[in-house]
Amino acid sequence: MTVTLTMSSLYAKLSKIGLNQHYVKNNGLPSWWNDELNDKPMAVLEGAGYIADHLNLNLESLLVEENIRFNSSPPTKFKQHNSRNQDHPYLAQALASRVAELTAYGTEANFTSLPTDVKKIRAEILTNHTTVNLKSLLEYCWSKGIVVVYFNNFPPKIKKFAALIQWRFNSPVIILSSQHKYSARLAFDLAHELGHLALGHLKEGILVDEEIKYDCNQNDDDECQANKFATQLLLGDCDNCLEDQRIFHHNQLIKYAQLICQENPHVDVDSIVLNYGWHTKKNWGFVQKALKKLDSLANGQLVNEYLAERLDWDKFNDESYEYLEKVLGV
Repeated sequence: MTVTLTMSSLYAKLSKIGLNQHYVKNNGLPSWWNDELNDKPMAVLEGAGYIADHLNLNLESLLVEENIRFNSSPPTKFKQHNSRNQDHPYLAQALASRVAELTAYGTEANFTSLPTDVKKIRAEILTNHTTVNLKSLLEYCWSKGIVVVYFNNFPPKIKKFAALIQWRFNSPVIILSSQHKYSARLAFDLAHELGHLALGHLKEGILVDEEIKYDCNQNDDDECQANKFATQLLLGDCDNCLEDQRIFHHNQLIKYAQLICQENPHVDVDSIVLNYGWHTKKNWGFVQKALKKLDSLANGQLVNEYLAERLDWDKFNDESYEYLEKVLGV
């Protein structure tokens, strides 16, 4: 018996892997789709093509197989803070990998190998900028042919990740995905991923940092090295420079951080504040208040502003253009 292809049957299959109907309609289907097409097999076949393309799914498995498969991906390393947890963010990685592919295709990035010495990278950045912060890191990455994207458009209740590196067309794409609201934290995550690249932790394929925390998993030397690299890149010699201060209020924290920056003008005050929070492992309430007072930047906004200016939008068909606009918020 021939089974008629309907959109409801596709929604049912997709929901089994965590892609609910609302997410698929808003991200997998083009804007011109309407529910009158849901029971028209030829239209549904075309819609399935868009869903598979945008959401990185194998089209044949979506249409005729019992279980949906993602498109094949390069070798992938998942980095976990808790190595005993084997629940990896496969769906989030697949969605982000498609965004990495599209953005790599839409840019003229020519990767230049990075120095392995973090001091050299810091010196290179400071030749054109006062401090090493999110903005100067973004400009440095793009100057080296490293595409940087902020992507956090995932279905609810799926396991997510903090950041990802994916090699594409002989150049790396870094995707930042944490929901932290402040540029100082995104700067640390970006510096961490830059450390992975500079130190040769990933020369092909994909690396997924499921969490980025200062107290890294001591069984994962790569993560500890990347954290040390990020700290030195952002702070120079000012790591844990507030260790002797007794601080009880966010305004007091800002004042002490600003005093450090007066003595070390190439260090960003936001990074001093975040570094204090890393080391004390407490008082996060007023650390966050301090960061909010210093920086009201919307999460990921600056990252994708840089990306949007560097994408060749004419390379994309209408549906891919619309999809990237939507998921990147540009």
